[in-house]
Amino acid sequence: MTAAPTPAGFAPVFAGWNVWSVWQKNDLDIEIGSIGLDADRRLRVWVEDTADAASGAQLHDPLNPSVFHFDGDEVEIIPSDAGLSVALGRETVPNATDLALDGPATLRFVRFYNRGAATILAWPHSSNYLLESVYMPSATNAATNAPAPESTGGDVKQAATAVAAGAGSVLTVVLAVGGLAAGAYLLSQFAKRRA
Repeated sequence: MTAAPTPAGFAPVFAGWNVWSVWQKNDLDIEIGSIGLDADRRLRVWVEDTADAASGAQLHDPLNPSVFHFDGDEVEIIPSDAGLSVALGRETVPNATDLALDGPATLRFVRFYNRGAATILAWPHSSNYLLESVYMPSATNAATNAPAPESTGGDVKQAATAVAAGAGSVLTVVLAVGGLAAGAYLLSQFAKRRA
C-alpha cells in the first residue's frame, strides 16, 4: 500500500486500519466535556473525534445506534508502532516547531478503523495532544491487516432478534401455564358444583 501525496501540513487517514503515535500531555488541561474521564479515555476520544472529522472518514459504525456508542470506543491504545514504517511525521509540517505542548508529555500509540474513504486532515494538535506520526498500513502486519471490527449494529440486531425469539418463547410458556391454571380452576369449580 502506498500513500497518496499528502499536502504539507496535512496528515493522511487511510481507508481501513490506521496507526498513529500521539503525544499526550502528562498533566491534561481541564475540559468540561472530559470531566470524569481517565487519561486513556480522553486520548481515545480525542483521536476518534479528530479522525472522524476528516472529510470522507467514518470511524463510527453506521449500524451502531448512538445510544450504544461511548465516545472513544472506536480507538484502541496499543503498546507500540507494531514495527510499521512511518508514512508521515510531524517534522514534515511547515513550522513544525510551532506545534508543541506546554508541558511534559508521553508518546502513546493508537489504532482505529476508518470505514470511509482515504482522506486527509490538517495536522492534528490541541492543548493536550499532538500527532507525532502516521504509520503506513501493511498487508503483512497484524496491526493493520486484521479484518474490520465487527458491526455493533449487527450484534445489536442479532440480540434484538434473540430477545424477540425469547419473548415469543416466554409468551408461549406464559400462555401454556396460564391455560393449565385456567383449566385447573375450571376443573375445581366443576368438581365443587358436583359435590
